[in-house]
Amino acid sequence: MEEKLREEFKTYNFYLNDHSWKEKLPSVTVEKSERIGNRPKISVIIANYNNSPYLERMMNSLVNQSIGIENLQILFVDDRSTDDSVDKVQTFMKKYPNIELYVLDENTGGAHGPRNVGLLYAKGEYLVILDADDWYAQKGLEIFYHSLEKSGDDLVFGGVVRSKNGQLELMTRAYNAQKSENLPISELPYDFYNWLGPQGNMIRHSLIKEHNLHFIDQRVADDVNFFYQALLFSKKISQVPEITTYVNRDDDNLSLSRNINENFLISWLRALSYLIETYNDVEDIQRFITRRLEWILVDFTLRWDTNFGLNVNSIQKLRRLIELYLSDLGFDPNLYFSLDVYRYIWEYLKTKNDEKLLRFVGWHTLPSIDKSLKKVGNLYYFISEEKDLPWINQPLVKGREIITDETGIYLRFDYYVPESINYVELRNDDNLNHVFRKKVIHLSGVTYELQITPEEFNGLSAGIHRLYIILKSQIEHLVAIDK
Repeated sequence: MEEKLREEFKTYNFYLNDHSWKEKLPSVTVEKSERIGNRPKISVIIANYNNSPYLERMMNSLVNQSIGIENLQILFVDDRSTDDSVDKVQTFMKKYPNIELYVLDENTGGAHGPRNVGLLYAKGEYLVILDADDWYAQKGLEIFYHSLEKSGDDLVFGGVVRSKNGQLELMTRAYNAQKSENLPISELPYDFYNWLGPQGNMIRHSLIKEHNLHFIDQRVADDVNFFYQALLFSKKISQVPEITTYVNRDDDNLSLSRNINENFLISWLRALSYLIETYNDVEDIQRFITRRLEWILVDFTLRWDTNFGLNVNSIQKLRRLIELYLSDLGFDPNLYFSLDVYRYIWEYLKTKNDEKLLRFVGWHTLPSIDKSLKKVGNLYYFISEEKDLPWINQPLVKGREIITDETGIYLRFDYYVPESINYVELRNDDNLNHVFRKKVIHLSGVTYELQITPEEFNGLSAGIHRLYIILKSQIEHLVAIDK
């Protein structure tokens, strides 16, 4: 590891044996509710900057938690907002106890500063980090609390729902695949690392204090190290099947693509570089890094609509940064990539085949309707007209038919995915907490069948349901309507 990188780690407060992050925080102006409890069960840290439109929903979800506002410490930390965020929180402070308002005396430019201020003042036995535009299910914090009290674990994860313009969608099933306690982190599925951040979890406060966990001093990827290290130090975790957290992804949020530039990429690679250097002998770090590489390469960097750009120069810049920050990767990510498209992109980057990579990404990002899809054996592939570009496997699950009689309902589908089926889920669009889960029967070839008895059907909640295939990696595929 080059000395330059170690200096960067020190500058941005990466090292856990360094407490200077506390001294670098700006001073704060503090206001509190008239009644403040001394021994809260849970501290809720909210970093805010100009999230006024979402604050009433967020605050209402906290003051109405089933565990009771008397058991919470709500730390609202404002990073010098220019809207009426502070006024809205003060309204709640006048009506409810245990709300503490911390206004930073200078703007820190990211969530890391306010979150670290919250860490300094948190008093609860357990701690959660809540984004100001997200909110909790009414029983969310109580479910987390009782889970950790029962299991003795330091970290618990629950169901997370994405809200986009009023439409709700369950996030990765890997977070709440089943109710579990004392689950070794080595047994976590690959897709668990698709969404490891502040949403949908609770941490034992003593773990944070013991290891000096804090948010690194950079605007982007400030929480990557915090939550991965919390996971690592926990060694074992709990999971709850219930939906606990709702995350906001409305269209009026600032588009992430506008912020994807060289500094954005460097921040992410620096965070991953530190984790590789510090924990390179930990087995699950390889899956975590690979899942993040998929995200960085395809979802962020190799896109046309970002400020980073997509051309030969930007690809060369990306390679130089990867060589700088991930030169000591120490393993082959091809062992874990979930789709072959990632393997081809990684190969072209490593072999410096920039022109081919540019053509490949250009073709791959075309809408599906503009690409040729061909069935080969039991799998489907997108095939480019350019003969030197590889075929790309396209996992598909096609609904075949529904049969009903007095013995039950039989949903048949054709399955064109390399990985075997673990189980299937029927999810209600209007009630994502009601999930019907069952194994399927292999009829022949690519055809499978889900059998629902009359008793099981009567137990389903009313509404429109969608059928999902869940793999052992917890990656899921929606069954598409064919016939």
